[in-house]
Amino acid sequence: MMGMSVFAMAQSFPVEQGPTSVPVFYSGYWLRPTYTQRVDDDQWDLRVPASQLAELAGPVDAAERLGARRELLASPQNAGRAQLLRECPELFGIVGRVVLGVDELLWRAELGWGGCSVDLSGIECIDGFQTIGLIARGAADLSTEHLDRAVLDVRIVSGAARELARAAHDHAHRHHNPTVAQDLLLRHPVMRRLVRQFESDGIPFRLRRGERRGPSRGGYAVDEATTALALFSAGEGPALAFQTLTPEGREEIWRDPSGSKFRALFGAETEATGVRIAIMFRRAILEELEEMLRERSAHHWHLLADAPDLVVWAVARELPLAELHRDTAGPWAPAWERILDHQLPALTRTTAERLVAAYRSERTRVYRRDEVRELAWWSRILDAAAVA
Repeated sequence: MMGMSVFAMAQSFPVEQGPTSVPVFYSGYWLRPTYTQRVDDDQWDLRVPASQLAELAGPVDAAERLGARRELLASPQNAGRAQLLRECPELFGIVGRVVLGVDELLWRAELGWGGCSVDLSGIECIDGFQTIGLIARGAADLSTEHLDRAVLDVRIVSGAARELARAAHDHAHRHHNPTVAQDLLLRHPVMRRLVRQFESDGIPFRLRRGERRGPSRGGYAVDEATTALALFSAGEGPALAFQTLTPEGREEIWRDPSGSKFRALFGAETEATGVRIAIMFRRAILEELEEMLRERSAHHWHLLADAPDLVVWAVARELPLAELHRDTAGPWAPAWERILDHQLPALTRTTAERLVAAYRSERTRVYRRDEVRELAWWSRILDAAAVA
């Protein structure tokens, strides 16, 4: 926090500071920050109630006036933030910062208020125009009291710091790691429970992206778990399983943890035991298919290489899927280990042979690699196998 000596008199930046290339459109724009900290001679950090920033982006040509990189975007992200400003303004200003470049600023103590106000001239919005634009739009029908429940971090830069800040924010897209749906899985109660269950058995269950420092540990990752659970889901049709075969498909499911697809995989009944069984069985089936391909891989047998999870899904239909998450120590639990060791290899081979024959009946002459990677052909092959 700044010492009181800073507020004792008006303080401006040196007269020799020359203007930047951005024209001076605003002069005498006053802010009353609730908190002020001097970073260095050219930079100040403020905490500012939202209503004080509304007029900056109010004019129709505000983006041009402020030298902002973009107009206010009609994006899903902005729609969500606008809703947040209306419904929970306290959260609106928690993430992110508005960066304003100025030609000059003048501090003035306000003894009656007990604080200090600042006059900004030659304002440029280096970063955060979307934020102040949403505030300006919200000010049309939200009260000042409502807007001021949102308090924003504002950095004021001038001089050489202004040029550096502009360059850094212009190139921020090169260095920014955007958040994706997987990054939020660790907040979900079912996922946290699964992590604890696996850890109690000394098995890591990895939810986070990125490289982990330290010694390598075994265990399972959430992407493999998602695909395996989808393949061993008791639901009808292979559409959900097919979607989980790509990173984009898994992200779409993870993005909506309240949706039916997510809950079908990671619901209240999901247990670490079931996750482990699904992964182990999928791995074993894929290994058996690799062995089959070493024996014969010509013509339609390429189906096993190009659509191996089609075989996994079909084999899973022959297993007691409804019991997947039942306690393996219970009296009615399937003997999963016995099935894995003694039944699965033969079941995999007969199922693979049946699917290859079904595909050959649908595509009698030419094997086409791309089409067997399509969901429509998965369904077509499965239907042909069912009536064979």
